[in-house]
Amino acid sequence: MKKIITALALALVAVGTTAALAGPIEDRQAIMKQMAGPMKIAVGISRDTASYDAAAAKKAMDEIVAHSEKFGTLFPANTGPGNGIKTQATAAVWSDAAGFKAANAKFIADAKTAGAAKDQASFAGAFKVLQSDCGGCHKVYRGPAS
Repeated sequence: MKKIITALALALVAVGTTAALAGPIEDRQAIMKQMAGPMKIAVGISRDTASYDAAAAKKAMDEIVAHSEKFGTLFPANTGPGNGIKTQATAAVWSDAAGFKAANAKFIADAKTAGAAKDQASFAGAFKVLQSDCGGCHKVYRGPAS
């Protein structure tokens, strides 16, 4: 009976460890999917020169900021490529952690700048910078699923 209980306990620890490692990856993927909505709204606002809705622009950018602040915390050790884990994060996230954190901080600051825009032209310019941040980060820190 003790052997069965010990085996079950070890199995639960193994499952818990696997789930703990999968959590941040699943959360990262979910956040990227959740950012699609506010990004789509922001693209529309950046292109609509006829009417500018500052409240809608701020709301979209506030959502992006909230997602990005959480996203930057979801890269603990052993959740990168290798380790038998399937992820699109490249090893550079961990080998250049300072650069990754700086890129995320810049993205957040640029989203706040876009959210504070008072007119469509200012928003469009700030949003273009934000889109460039996306591409730059993906180029270095994101690759095909490993």
